[in-house]
Amino acid sequence: MKSTKFQPGTFIELDDLAGGRKVALVGKDGVTFWDSVHTDQVTPLLIHPVLKPVALGSLVAFARAHRLGDAARHLLAALRQDMDPRQNDALFVMRALWQLAPAVAGDGWVPDDAALRSALQAAQAQEERALHVHEQAGRYVAMM
Repeated sequence: MKSTKFQPGTFIELDDLAGGRKVALVGKDGVTFWDSVHTDQVTPLLIHPVLKPVALGSLVAFARAHRLGDAARHLLAALRQDMDPRQNDALFVMRALWQLAPAVAGDGWVPDDAALRSALQAAQAQEERALHVHEQAGRYVAMM
């Protein structure tokens, strides 16, 4: 089975096998990914070419490459203000920034409340889908 290797600890974009794309964290081995930081509930999966993986790099590198510095600061400030524990979840923050990237008008751009809310909801939806898939897989394995 052919796999693709990426820099461990960075982020990748890949097909979610449901017609969309998602963001995941590359594992320590560089050939697997985590689609949730809840490592007690999920298993790392193989990064396979069929998923059309694309390197996104680190959170900082992605923010710089897409001129998201101000948007990232605004996003984190909003999470801190709400005392949202997801402010410490790099995968969640990266997913929200990835959602905001297409709307960026350049440096100095700060998302309005609607854009921010939409990005946070999309990031949360990715997390929920990942946990659901792993839950379904666990039930399937338990039946065997």
